[in-house]
Amino acid sequence: MAPDFESRCEELLTRGRALSGRIGHGEHGPEYWFESRDIPQAHAWIGSVANFFSLCAMPGTYFLEEVGRIVEQAELRGGVPFHVVQKLVGLLEAISEEMKRGLLRKAEYIFVASTFDDFLDHATEFHRAGRKIESAVLCSAVFEDAVRKLAEKVGVPQAGAALDAIIDALAKQGATTPVKAKRWKSYAGIRNKALHAQWDDFDIRDVGEMLTGTREIIESL
Repeated sequence: MAPDFESRCEELLTRGRALSGRIGHGEHGPEYWFESRDIPQAHAWIGSVANFFSLCAMPGTYFLEEVGRIVEQAELRGGVPFHVVQKLVGLLEAISEEMKRGLLRKAEYIFVASTFDDFLDHATEFHRAGRKIESAVLCSAVFEDAVRKLAEKVGVPQAGAALDAIIDALAKQGATTPVKAKRWKSYAGIRNKALHAQWDDFDIRDVGEMLTGTREIIESL
């Protein structure tokens, strides 16, 4: 079952806001430090927030880098400053809004497509050099991952399912056409032969068609 990041974010937000409400107040406003009785709970929450961002935010994004800067503050070794909790609550509110608008999901598939392109570029180089085996193995891995990513994106169950069954389900849902699905199943056949070292059962032209078809799938992510 895929993790429900939106629900987890809301849960952490609720805990963070409740934690913020426990800060003491003086004549000049909120105290700087949480009281000692609240430190264990605060550290547990901070750890959960850091783990949440490591799971749902991509490397190099503002969210992940900012969380890293916050949780690595030396002050956390001696207690929990109120501003640390405030900043993390603010980041949770921001990423919650991004998730509700679908922006993080969109960014994830852009990142995936970019990574797939790198592998396909290598597969294409092997294909141009006439190295059928190397090209087929690389392309097969990208093809299967792309099909499964597309299924995940449109809500077609794919965990533990055979590739042909996933392709049929994608066509039934309208995520691809029957004609494309037929071609994709032929690529799945090449993938099976490549991964079982049945090299004589396909040729370099078959691999070229698979490369073209796999790029089409990536473009739909």
